[in-house]
Amino acid sequence: MTPHPTPPIIYEINTPIFLHEIGQRVGYPVTLAEVPDKEWDAIARPGVSMVWLMGVWKRSSLAREMAKDEPWLKKTLPDMQPEDLLGSAYSIQDYTVDELYGGNEALAVARRKLKERGIGIMLDYVPNHVGIDHRWVTEHPNYFLPGTEHELAKHPEAFVQTAGGIFAKGKDPNFDPWSDVLQLNAFSEGLRNEVISTLSFIASISDGVRCDMAMLMMNTIFKSTWGTWAGPAPATDYWPHIITAVREKAPDFLFLAEVYWDKQQDLLGQGFDFCYDKDLYDDLLEGSVHRIRNHLQAPVAYQNHLLRFLENHDEERAAKEFTVAKQMAAAVIIATLPGAHLYHDGQREGRLVKVPVHVGRRVDEPVNEAIALFYDKLWAFIAQKNFVVGEWNLLHPLSRFWHRPSHHVLAWEWTRETQRYIIAVNYSPQKAHVALDIDRSKVAHAEDILNGHVNWTEYIDGTRLALDAWQHIVITLEK
Repeated sequence: MTPHPTPPIIYEINTPIFLHEIGQRVGYPVTLAEVPDKEWDAIARPGVSMVWLMGVWKRSSLAREMAKDEPWLKKTLPDMQPEDLLGSAYSIQDYTVDELYGGNEALAVARRKLKERGIGIMLDYVPNHVGIDHRWVTEHPNYFLPGTEHELAKHPEAFVQTAGGIFAKGKDPNFDPWSDVLQLNAFSEGLRNEVISTLSFIASISDGVRCDMAMLMMNTIFKSTWGTWAGPAPATDYWPHIITAVREKAPDFLFLAEVYWDKQQDLLGQGFDFCYDKDLYDDLLEGSVHRIRNHLQAPVAYQNHLLRFLENHDEERAAKEFTVAKQMAAAVIIATLPGAHLYHDGQREGRLVKVPVHVGRRVDEPVNEAIALFYDKLWAFIAQKNFVVGEWNLLHPLSRFWHRPSHHVLAWEWTRETQRYIIAVNYSPQKAHVALDIDRSKVAHAEDILNGHVNWTEYIDGTRLALDAWQHIVITLEK
């Protein structure tokens, strides 16, 4: 794992939708260079240190044509117009900012505007595949996995004829191939050098990169997925080779891995700064306090490099998956844990409709005022407390029977030189009483993030803490 400054709070924006909605408000189309200052001010919420501009790259024209025949896209946007369909943001024709958004020059303006507000920019990189019409298809066919006429005829779902030859379609080994992308060969020396060049360019115009499905390019996984097709595995794994080279010119550039299959530790060891914590998301969704607590028993040095989230463009909307009370409790858990944190545009407003990465417009939805107010208070609270400068420690509240861990309440503490904060969350739909080591003589005050200061004596009785369903409390103690 590489050392890095304070773990970021990342705010993900769907770039074309962001610009479309600003255009609707101002009355004319805007590029990234023309975003009004007040819009950047609105994004610069307390604590946000990086904006992930998802979907800025030039997309595959072929992928856009193919998407026209996908009926599921219209379900999320019933009145879809031809101009709304952009093609997948992850079927990339070229790593240059699309002229629809003003090109590379407009991104530079946006980066400067955000930097003035203390915020960096994160962009995407898709290592596993590119669009079928990417220039590498004709310029560097050796970057891809070739197929034969026989294989194409027998498995048209897995191979495609291109201007550069017959190649395998990109895939995740657990699913059918994606129809609109070509698989890149992680073992190709030429490709690896090209990726170093591409990521070095991205590092020159941004502050961090989110690497899509990063584990697919690891030597072991790529070999398992493609067998002898890709040729012999290089002695050096894909990511250490590439990240080391990019960091020679951009030592502070941040690498974030979208990663699953328990490969987080491996990718952190290969040079990534942060990795998705999908396991915690799944545990929060399921509501298992036992599994969440077990997950949080990992070493703090490891947890500092995990990205916590309740929502991103791949997951369903949090407001759809969680009740309001459960989402608030889950958000308190996420926000008060060590590591990096991700919030998704529309999460604060309580949007319910997941937007495909293929479209540039979304349906209008009313703001859920209760959720919006909660997130505003949560972000302000976290920014004010700045827990990450302290030392985190998992606590172990016991059930009313005192001899076993609580099935309802989670708790941890942040300790500084002069203060100790205890965060306790009842992550269940019933009232809970637990035993927790709290020195009443040192309690300064207690807070509920939504309602402010509370009378702590109503919650703490001796060593017993009582919390209503989905309720949380933050207790400040003097050391």
